[in-house]
Amino acid sequence: MQTDLNSVNLRENFMPLMQRLRSLIGPTTYRRDQPGDSLKRPIERRVNRRINARQGTRILIIDDCVVALDELGKLFATAGFAVSQTDESERGLSMACYEYPELVVLDVGMPGMNGFEVLKRMRRDPLARRIPVIMISGNPRVSRHMLQSHPDVDGFLSKPFTRQAIFQQIENMLDSDMVPRRADDRRAFHFPFFTSRRPYRNRFSSI
Repeated sequence: MQTDLNSVNLRENFMPLMQRLRSLIGPTTYRRDQPGDSLKRPIERRVNRRINARQGTRILIIDDCVVALDELGKLFATAGFAVSQTDESERGLSMACYEYPELVVLDVGMPGMNGFEVLKRMRRDPLARRIPVIMISGNPRVSRHMLQSHPDVDGFLSKPFTRQAIFQQIENMLDSDMVPRRADDRRAFHFPFFTSRRPYRNRFSSI
């Protein structure tokens, strides 16, 4: 009888503590690893909601790796971007200086004209020089070199990178209109974006 009374007293003292812990931690969602598996684990969820660029933001992807080009194209198209892409650096430079996208994702290591040369020539164009550029590379030594010698680079990601990482880079560039801009333009007064020499046309829209 004494043992039963001790158990009741322990349960009465313990339950309020557990309820307090649940109120602090909050509800947790579980999922099974596989059908029939008895082990459960919490689902990882994003803490802060991502702030996206406005729908139809024009992005140009320049990468000689066809697989990476295809994956990035699908990623941005799913997020509502108007995507143009090329695996040739010279053609990418022409597209950047002729169509004036609102954001360029540029691979560093490409045959012929590399990403640094493409960026250098873009910055010579009076309008293309205002386009924010995110450079990507699989070379771990490139990031340090870029930070020291290329202040015109607006963002950098080492391959492989996550979806969250690249969208975080873009989110950091957004102005009040949810348009990616370079840091100097975000600090300046609001002004319309580029006036293209001709209306923008997605080269892949007819495919």
